[in-house]
Amino acid sequence: MRLKFSALTALLCALLLAALACSSRSGNENGSSAPAAGGGTVSGGGAAAAISPDENPLDVMSKAMRSQLDARSFRAHIDSTAGDGTSSTSVVEYVAPDRYRMVVEAKTGGQNVKLEYLVVGGATYIKGPGGRWVKTPVDAGALIRGFRDPKMLDELRKTTDIKFAGRDTLGGEPMLVYEYTQTNPLGMKMKATSKTWLSAADGLPRKTETEGELDGKKTQTVVTISDYNADIKIEAPGN
Repeated sequence: MRLKFSALTALLCALLLAALACSSRSGNENGSSAPAAGGGTVSGGGAAAAISPDENPLDVMSKAMRSQLDARSFRAHIDSTAGDGTSSTSVVEYVAPDRYRMVVEAKTGGQNVKLEYLVVGGATYIKGPGGRWVKTPVDAGALIRGFRDPKMLDELRKTTDIKFAGRDTLGGEPMLVYEYTQTNPLGMKMKATSKTWLSAADGLPRKTETEGELDGKKTQTVVTISDYNADIKIEAPGN
């Protein structure tokens, strides 16, 4: 089980560092709704709004992450490779405030491994042999909540340098692209360079590409985020 939880922790770290890097969350009160490119509507989080390249890049990214954290739900597709030949493809689904479904398919040491996790409130489940879900004693929800803590995210801001990199399109939608580097975030021995595509229409992240080095191994990660505020159902096994 330790190996599986290490994989879970690595996945959460990768998602945080690749998609939620330089963010900070603040309260959001106006409860408005607006169309969201890539699926669903952005509601209840008032921070979602059109963005401009004239705005301060750090402010833009901060607002983008606040809006993402205020979303009712979203999906993230993560493709990762490492210099040692390890690769993985993951799908993470999130439903506010504390539900996650994660499916990780990895290739390492010539073997293919598939891991599935559910996090529902304070309960964490892993799908074991034969497709049976097993409740574990580890509260992965607490780990996730720690990562989403504004103080934790503020620490990440201190290790990040960000700049506007230009305009682009994804799926026919206008995007603004931002580049940033991180050095030893949260005390990790890591240096990474990332590129994030934000929707010009609502400011929400749609894609992040990251190249870095962790513990002496080169890594590449692509995170694609979609289905903001979609009707995603995540229930504890047996429900």
